[in-house]
Amino acid sequence: MIEESIELVKNFIRGIIYGIIYIRVSSDEQSKGTSLEFQKEMCLKYFKQKGIVVAAIFVESESAKDLSLNNRKEFLRAMEFCRKHKPWIQAFVVLRVERFARNTEDHFAVRKVLLGYETTLHSVTETIGNKPSEKFIETVLAATAEYDNALRKQRCSDGMSQRINQGIFPWKPPVGYRCLNFKKKDEKKTYPDPPDEAIFPIIQRGLKEYSKNLLKPTELAIMLDEWGLAQVRGRKTDVRLVDKMLGRYLKFYAGLLDNPWTDEKDIKGQHLAMITMEEYQRIILIRTGKSRLIKRATHNENFPLKNSVVLCFTCSITITGSTSRGNGGQYPYYHCKNHKCPMYGKTIKKEILEKEFLGLLETITPKTKFLEVFKASILDIWQEKGKLYENEAKKYGKQLIQLEERRKKIFEMGENGSYTPEEFRERKTEIDNQMATIKISMSENRIDQLDIEATLTFANNFIANLGRQWFEASPALRQRFQRLVFPEGITYNREKGFGTAKLGYIYEQNRIFLSGKSPVVDPAGIEPASPHCK
Repeated sequence: MIEESIELVKNFIRGIIYGIIYIRVSSDEQSKGTSLEFQKEMCLKYFKQKGIVVAAIFVESESAKDLSLNNRKEFLRAMEFCRKHKPWIQAFVVLRVERFARNTEDHFAVRKVLLGYETTLHSVTETIGNKPSEKFIETVLAATAEYDNALRKQRCSDGMSQRINQGIFPWKPPVGYRCLNFKKKDEKKTYPDPPDEAIFPIIQRGLKEYSKNLLKPTELAIMLDEWGLAQVRGRKTDVRLVDKMLGRYLKFYAGLLDNPWTDEKDIKGQHLAMITMEEYQRIILIRTGKSRLIKRATHNENFPLKNSVVLCFTCSITITGSTSRGNGGQYPYYHCKNHKCPMYGKTIKKEILEKEFLGLLETITPKTKFLEVFKASILDIWQEKGKLYENEAKKYGKQLIQLEERRKKIFEMGENGSYTPEEFRERKTEIDNQMATIKISMSENRIDQLDIEATLTFANNFIANLGRQWFEASPALRQRFQRLVFPEGITYNREKGFGTAKLGYIYEQNRIFLSGKSPVVDPAGIEPASPHCK
């Protein structure tokens, strides 16, 4: 250390400027990637341009989301290095100021400490300085850059959102369609991507075959290559590509688009669809393992209980609906569709079954007492989780109190002469550095609190109005709603009405609650489970 300091002094006298590099990642994922190397490369390039000699490099490999005192050792070492080698270390270099501290207050507080060591903070990518005008310009530039970036992003997203609403996919289309590459011509896409004449019919054939529930994804990949896909694309079809075709690409193949900026779903695209909506629904059912429960996804507005959750009590097959004609007009009925069932041909009037179904929903609708307990249980769980964050904040607070006490003792020992002026300044600056680090950690530990009570109020309002929710839902949503309430269906007898069925989790807990077997909602299945709920 002595030899190193002597060499620094000699070079300082010769006019050589020394500086240090401080590198920090902002997430665990970045520490495993190339972020550290990129920062180091950019900082070394900056040193070379400015004629500064690297005295030391400090690398903080811990995540910036966990900035406790123990995880900022390199930051403290860098600060101490500047203090102990004052005034020879003249530059403290970071890639961006956000690598140094994440808010303006912390940034300028620590920067002030560095100035006391005659060390200037440098940012490789930003214009900063110590003069008032430079600080003002730095603040304005940072704000302007943030505003400009947000504005560009908003304009870009608005334009793409508008094109999606018009039925045009603004990005590169899935395999099977030709990308028109308008971006290279500085033009916006104004009409849909056309089908690829060679690939489109092969994938279309494959999807239609898969919708018959006769193939596995691996088998489909083999068949696509047998039909010529590998030859056209120049490589073997991987099962991962097939998974994309049956997953993220499927909606596009069905002629539908989603708008991520407005959360609007199932917008009809202008491009040529590969498959019909019926094939699309069948593939979804196959992929979710429900193809055996529902053979076809039919959403009949006139018969909301058709091919849904109502089962014949004799054969346990979903009932269907139809309309018969007579002298008085048309007569809608529900009936069993199984030709071998004794109940085949025995009809149930549409209005009677649907009225009884609404009555059934009323009987299983949770009442006020259950909803109060349900809300209290969830709030209890949320508070348990929130305590973890509170405990972290308390740890930082205790560390700061301890440091403040030590700081007071240092001042007392400085006043009574226990420390020489030099020793006092050294102890004081050391403790100030630690306190600055803790304050940064405390400010970065703040979390946004979810308005859980408002969320629960909305959920309770939905749960408490099952009949109304079902009656007002669209035909497609009614099917999903009915499956949510009766996941395995419910039998119906013409003489006795509806049987007993397994209910969805919330409604099953309500039934247990009403039976008196459980004083509160069973927390199993809600993570994390709180012992206060048991």
